[in-house]
Amino acid sequence: MTNTSHNVLLEPPSSDWTEEQVATFRSWLVGMLQTGPVTVTFNKKDGTERVMNCSLQTELLPVQELKEGAKEKKENTNIIGVYDLDAQGWRSFTVKNVTNVTLKL
Repeated sequence: MTNTSHNVLLEPPSSDWTEEQVATFRSWLVGMLQTGPVTVTFNKKDGTERVMNCSLQTELLPVQELKEGAKEKKENTNIIGVYDLDAQGWRSFTVKNVTNVTLKL
């Protein structure tokens, strides 16, 4: 972990992490996303790198109406769904494909 001018850079999951370590990282990352904007760098399924400024902080999310009869989705613990603050839309990424996380303190 490196602290540079009020930013915290983390080295996320590596291929030798256990499932428990990945789950702990996921839990930590979701917690950070719920407190404010986070810049997440990850490799997309096609192999290209993506840098996304995203959040799960309630105040930054659009208001969504609940539809009657809508089925609740089962959570996939391998994926985190986030709101992309730049694209103004919902996106997701695979936890194990995260290569960098930057937080503003």
